[in-house]
Amino acid sequence: MASTKMGKSSGDEFDTFLANIGQKLKTLRVESGFSSYEHFAYEKNFGRAQYGKYERGTEDMRLSSLFKILQALDISWEDFFKDIDQK
Repeated sequence: MASTKMGKSSGDEFDTFLANIGQKLKTLRVESGFSSYEHFAYEKNFGRAQYGKYERGTEDMRLSSLFKILQALDISWEDFFKDIDQK
């Protein structure tokens, strides 16, 4: 079960949503040529531990963080979210 920054769960549906976001980030990272999330985070100037939590779906992220990650992956909001299963 994923937790928010304050350590509380946001519910099963949201936990699933975070996991789906993380899986999408991982897929896009690998497709962009980075086999390691640590190398991607270092190269794109993200905190490695924090980025790893995003990919694992264990931590909620701010929109500003997602914005920066999507820019680094060169993908639009629309393309990123079009295949995300929300349940």
